[in-house]
This record gives sequence, structure tokens and C-alpha cells, in this order.
Amino acid sequence: MPRQPEFDRETVVLQAMSVFWERGYGKTSIGNLVDATGLQPGSLYAAFGSKKGVFLEVIEQYNRRFLADIHVLTADDKPALECIRGLLEQIVEERLAGGNDRGCLTVSALLEMSQHDQDIADRLCEHNKLLLKAFSGLIEKGRREGTVATAQSPQALAAFLMNNIWGMRVMCRSRPERSGLEAVVTGVMAALGSR
Repeated sequence: MPRQPEFDRETVVLQAMSVFWERGYGKTSIGNLVDATGLQPGSLYAAFGSKKGVFLEVIEQYNRRFLADIHVLTADDKPALECIRGLLEQIVEERLAGGNDRGCLTVSALLEMSQHDQDIADRLCEHNKLLLKAFSGLIEKGRREGTVATAQSPQALAAFLMNNIWGMRVMCRSRPERSGLEAVVTGVMAALGSR
């Protein structure tokens, strides 16, 4: 009978996430992951197969959490536009509290790895499809409420929203002032609102 790992996998993935987020994939070594997780190299390889295996699980967990947040917003009793505004304002507040200076892990991974590793690129593309579907659901909810613009398809508006969220997260790496981020929020809300 195979020996069961003596660690909490989710905790290890979160610890590894912090390292990849800070250093990027290319600059993260197995030694960095050993330092962050407290596991020996053999244990990391046995559990994940490789550094790439750890990274794929990190991406999965990061994206699963973000999608769960979107699904909560979709199911919330609040109006859809209020939920979207809340999501955008959360990015602003996290930045001002100093917690969003690293930007978005998914965007960083896309920029660094999409041309160099097909497995990682495919995983990120699959996540993007799920994210667009979740945002489309939120946009459709707003349409039913009569608060979201109907001139464009929910899919087009979802892509617009996702691009702006990514843009805001990339902006956060340059530590912008509140006014710059709030201008983006205002512009997005104006574009989504019904005419």
C-alpha cells in the first residue's frame, strides 16, 4: 500500500503559490519551494512530479478560488452591477492596503509562460473560458434586472470586464494612486450600464 503524504496538500500549494507569485516561474527553484513549504525535494517530486507539476496545481487553486468568488457574486441577492462594482472596488482597496502589488498570478503566468510551455498555456486558456462564462452569467443577471447594457452580447461585455480586471491588476504592480484606479472603475461601470 503506498505511503500517504504527511502534509496538507492545499497548504503546501498555497505556500508554493506565494513563491511563484513573488518570483515568477522561471526564477523559482526547487530550493525556493523547499524553503517555503518545509518539504524535502524528494517529497515535492513524489507529490507533484516536478516544479511544473507544483505550478500547475498552484494555477488550479488560484483560479478555482477566483471563480468561486465570481459564482458567489452571481448567486448573491445584490444587483449584478453592484456586485461588479464591489469586485472592482475590492481590487482598489487591496492595492491601497498593500496587498495587491504583485498583480494577478494568472496574467503574470500568461505573460511569462504562454509562449514557452503548451501545458501551462492550455491550462490558462481553459481557466479563461470558465472565467468568461462566469462573467457572462453575471452580465446576464444584470440584463434580467434591466441594469446592464443590451447593445452588445453578454460574452463581449464579459470579455470587456475581464480585460479591465486584468488591466487593473497589472496596474497595481506600479502602485498607482486611488484616483487612477477609481477612474477605471467609473469607466467600466459606465460602459456596462444600461442606456
